[in-house]
Amino acid sequence: MKGSLILFILCLLAGISFGQGNWKVQVPSTHVHLNSVHFIDVNRGTVCGVSGGIFRTTDGGENWSQQKSGEDNQLKGVYFTSPEVGTVVGRDGIILHTTNSGADWHRQKSPLNVQPLLATYFLDSVRGFATGWYGAIISTSDGGDHWSVQESGVSTFLRSVRFSAAGIGLVVGEKGCLLRTSDSGKQWKLIESETTENLTGVCFSDNLIAVAVGDKGTLVRSTNGGSRWQCIESGTRENLRGVSFSGKIGTVVGESGTILRSNDGGQTWKNETLEHGTHFLAVQQIDAKHATVVGLNGTILRRVDK
Repeated sequence: MKGSLILFILCLLAGISFGQGNWKVQVPSTHVHLNSVHFIDVNRGTVCGVSGGIFRTTDGGENWSQQKSGEDNQLKGVYFTSPEVGTVVGRDGIILHTTNSGADWHRQKSPLNVQPLLATYFLDSVRGFATGWYGAIISTSDGGDHWSVQESGVSTFLRSVRFSAAGIGLVVGEKGCLLRTSDSGKQWKLIESETTENLTGVCFSDNLIAVAVGDKGTLVRSTNGGSRWQCIESGTRENLRGVSFSGKIGTVVGESGTILRSNDGGQTWKNETLEHGTHFLAVQQIDAKHATVVGLNGTILRRVDK
C-alpha cells in the first residue's frame, strides 16, 4: 500500500495523467482510507472514511479541507440533497447530519443502535434510506429527524442502495442478494440477480437500465427497472467495489487500480485499469464529463473529459 501511495504522489508531482483517459491524482488532505464520495455539483463534494474522517471540496477537488465529525469510527456512506444538507452513516449505527455544508455535524437517533450502516441514499430533501449489516434497511420521511426500520426479509450485509427518478429502488449485498421496491421503499422484494457473488455497488443509468457490481469481476445489468438481470462480461476478475452513471456514461472501480468505463449504459465496458494502482472503494460519475474516485490511503482521482 505504501508503494502505491508513493507512486501516486510522484505521478502527481510530475503532472502525469493516468490510464487511457484523463485520470489525475488530487492532493489528499489525509492518508486514511476513503469509503464514499458524493458531489452535489462538479465543484462541491464530500468524502468520508475511517477514523471519523470527513473532507470537503468547493473547487472540484483541487483543495480538500477536513471537517469535524465528532466521531472516531468508520464512516461508510455520504449523500447530500443540497449544497448545505447532507447525511453520513457508519459503524455502530452512526447517522450524522449537517445543514451548513458540514461546518457542523450532529448525530441523529438511529433505530439500530450499534448495528453498522454501510450506505445511504436520499430521493429528495426528506425521504432517505440507509442499509447495513444483517439485512438492515432504515428509512426517514422527515430529513432524518426520525428513522424507522423496514422489513427486508434477508439477513445478509446490504452494501449499496439507489433509486431511479421513477421511484424504483434497488439494494444489493452479499451472496448475490438483490432487493427491489416499486413503491418508493414501502415494501422490498427479493429478486434473482443471476449471481451468488457478493454484490457491493448498484446504480441506475435511467429509469429502466441498472447495473450492479461485485466480487471477482461480477457485473450484472437490468433493462427493465431491476425486475430481471443478466450477467455482463466485465473483462476483469478483480473485486469490483463501486459503480456510478450519469445518463449512459458510467464508471466502475475496484481493487488493484481497476477502472472500467462505459458510454452505452453499461452494455460494453472499456478497461482503464491503472498500473500498480491502489484499491478503489467508491466512485461518482458526476456528469458526462466529470468523475471522482476514492480509495485506500486517502486516494482521490478526478477525471475531466473535454
